[in-house]
Amino acid sequence: MVRPVESTALPMTTVAPSTAELIKASVPHWARAADDVDAFRTALELGTVADRSADGDGTPLVLARLLLLAGRPRDALTLLAQQHITQLPAEPMASWPHLLLAACRAADGDLGAYRWLLSAVAALPGSWELLYLVGAAAEQRGDYGPADQAWTTLVQGHQIVTRFTLARYCAAVVARRDPKEPASAAQTLIDVVEEFLARDPDLTEYPQPVLSAAAHLRRRGDNAGSALLLHAASQRLPQAPALKAAVQAVVSRVAMRCYRRRKTLLAWVHLPLLALAAAAAVWSDLPPLVLIGMVPVLLVHRLAAASVPGFTTADSAAWRAGSRLRQGPAARLLDTEQRFACAIVVAAVLTATVPIAGALAGAVVGRADAIARTASHAVVSGGLFAVLTAVLTAIGSGLMAIMRRHNWQSARRVRHEADRRRLSDAGDCRCWRTSALVGSYAAAYLNRHLTSSAPATWDNERFPDATLARCPATGTLWLATTAGAQGELLLLRGTDRASTDFPVPAPATGGYL
Repeated sequence: MVRPVESTALPMTTVAPSTAELIKASVPHWARAADDVDAFRTALELGTVADRSADGDGTPLVLARLLLLAGRPRDALTLLAQQHITQLPAEPMASWPHLLLAACRAADGDLGAYRWLLSAVAALPGSWELLYLVGAAAEQRGDYGPADQAWTTLVQGHQIVTRFTLARYCAAVVARRDPKEPASAAQTLIDVVEEFLARDPDLTEYPQPVLSAAAHLRRRGDNAGSALLLHAASQRLPQAPALKAAVQAVVSRVAMRCYRRRKTLLAWVHLPLLALAAAAAVWSDLPPLVLIGMVPVLLVHRLAAASVPGFTTADSAAWRAGSRLRQGPAARLLDTEQRFACAIVVAAVLTATVPIAGALAGAVVGRADAIARTASHAVVSGGLFAVLTAVLTAIGSGLMAIMRRHNWQSARRVRHEADRRRLSDAGDCRCWRTSALVGSYAAAYLNRHLTSSAPATWDNERFPDATLARCPATGTLWLATTAGAQGELLLLRGTDRASTDFPVPAPATGGYL
C-alpha cells in the first residue's frame, strides 16, 4: 500500500516535447514517486541526477531528508550546513528545516537535539511526516522504544504500509515477544508471518521485507528473534529459497545438526518403549497395559523437545511453532477436544495392535493360542508390535505428506486466484492517481497498459538497467527500474510535458508545518 499522494498529472500540451526534454522534466517526479513508496536510496539517486534548480530552494531539504532515511545523517548535516541551517532555536518549534536538522543531529548522537526533536513533535500530534524523522533518528541512535512506536503508528494508525515501514513494524513486534511465556512467543511469531503475507502479496517472489526485518533485529541485538523470523517465514514460504539460505547463514550449523538428529531419534523413540510395554501386556494378558508405555514416550518428548540449541524456552516454543507451518497454510493448532479425540484414537489403535502382535508371535513360536505367558512369546510379541507400530508410523507419515501436499496445492490455487483478481485492472490507466507501483502490479501495468518509448532506455550511469515507457492515454513518461537486493520492479511516474512551471510538490520543504 502506498501512502496517499495528490496527483500531479498535468493537462496535455499541444506541442509534444522531445524525449530528452521530457526525461529531464520527469526526473524530479520520479524521485518524488520513489519517495512515495519509501524507496529512499532510489529517490536519493534520482534526486542527485535532477537539476536542483527545478524544485527551487526545497530540493536540498528533500535530499537531506532522504539522506537521513537512508542512514546517512552526517551527509545530511553537511548538506544542511551548505544551506546555512546549523543552529536549533532555544525553544522547540514547528519549522521543518529545524526539525530536519534536529533529527539529523539526533541520529548522529546529539542527545540535546534528540530531546529538542521529541519536544517539538509532541506539540504536533497527527503528523505522519514527523514520525519518519522520529523513527529514523531514534533507530539510528539505538533508542528502539520511540522508533518502534513511530513505525507502529505509521502502519496501524496512518495505514502507511510500505516495505520499509512493514519490515520495521514486524521487527518491533518480534522484538517485544514475551520472553517468559512460550505459547505467547509462538503465537507472536506466527502472527507476524501472517501479517507479512496479508500486507505484501509479492512476498513469495520478493521476500525482501522479511530479510530486512531480520537484519533490523540483528542490528538491535536480537539474533534469536532474527533466526526465529527467518525460520518461520522459510517454513511458511518454501518457494522462497532466499529465506532458507538466510536461515542457514544466521543459525549455527552444528547446533541445528544436533537438533535434527535429536528430532530423528524422537520420531522413532516410541518403538522400543512401546515394544517393552507390549511385551508386558502380552505376558500379563492385559492389552490396555501397553498404554503405560506412552508415559515414558511423552516424558522423553517433553524433555528432549522442550529446548532448541541456542534458544530460550520461550523462543524454543516459537521455533517449534514455526516448524509446524511446514504442514501448510491450512495447518492450525489442535484445541483440547481435538487433542482428546486423537488420544482416544491412538489408545484404541495401540490396544488393538497388542492381540494382533500376540497372534503373529504365536505363529512364530509355534503355539496355537493367541496369548501365552511365556518369556519367548512375550519377547517375540514385543518385537512384532514394534514392527507393526513402525508400519503404522510410516503410514501416518505418508498421510501427513499427502496432507501437506494438498494444503500447499490448495494455497497455491487460492493465491493465484487472488493474484488474478488483484491484477485484473492492471490494464487501466492509473497515471492520474498513482505515482509509483511496486512488484507484480508494476510488472502487469508495464506489460498491459504502458507502451515502449523511444529511446527505450535511459542513458544514465546510475540506472544502467532502467527502461522508459509511455502511457498511451496521457503521454506520461514512466521509469521502470529495480529496487532492493531481490531486484523487485519499481515503476515511477514522470510527467507528460517538459514545462518546469509546475514544480513537483515536496513533503514539508520549507516554512512551518
